[in-house]
Amino acid sequence: MSFDLWRQLTVEHVLGASQGGYLKELRQAVERRFPELLPQDHEKIVLTIDEMNTVTACNFCNSTTSRDRNEKSMVDLLAAEGTPEDVLAEMRLALAHIIESKRTNATWKLASIREAFDRLIAT
Repeated sequence: MSFDLWRQLTVEHVLGASQGGYLKELRQAVERRFPELLPQDHEKIVLTIDEMNTVTACNFCNSTTSRDRNEKSMVDLLAAEGTPEDVLAEMRLALAHIIESKRTNATWKLASIREAFDRLIAT
């Protein structure tokens, strides 16, 4: 039995639905934040944010971090000052920080599960 095969890949949102990280909420938030832009420009920003907010994770890591709430929502991140490019740059940094925090959190959990798997199942 392989521990690594158990860890199937999934798609995870760094900030999930409850924090405005899904497309519907993103579209509304971007439209409110940048009312002066054309709809096609809104959509470009939304798709850029969605790409930054979507990562691949093993099923275990996804499930153990999916309920983690960050102190800031997408609306909070969109409130950064500046041009759309400035806001996206700030969001990229903030999301990278959140991803690193989730990785740190999942790493110790995965190590403890791996130890139990090796001790109780694989032998």
